[in-house]
Amino acid sequence: MHAQNVEGSKGFAIWPLSLSAEDCFGTKIWSLDIPKPQVWLEFEVEDIKKASEEMKRKGYKLLLDSFEEPYGQIVSRFLSPE
Repeated sequence: MHAQNVEGSKGFAIWPLSLSAEDCFGTKIWSLDIPKPQVWLEFEVEDIKKASEEMKRKGYKLLLDSFEEPYGQIVSRFLSPE
């Protein structure tokens, strides 16, 4: 489910865990050795590689690092420590 017209945001979506797993790992099953995410936030940045390097330096585990989606968006995905 998604909406592009939520006031104060560029987009809002609710994804089942299976779609998040498929987007990160290419399988509908979330890896048992990685904590299941409770929320998914997206941020737009000017330099994805620089932002990804900063996240790694701060100790975040990147699930995807500067990955180009089939529709052209370049993303990095990470888990926060909490």
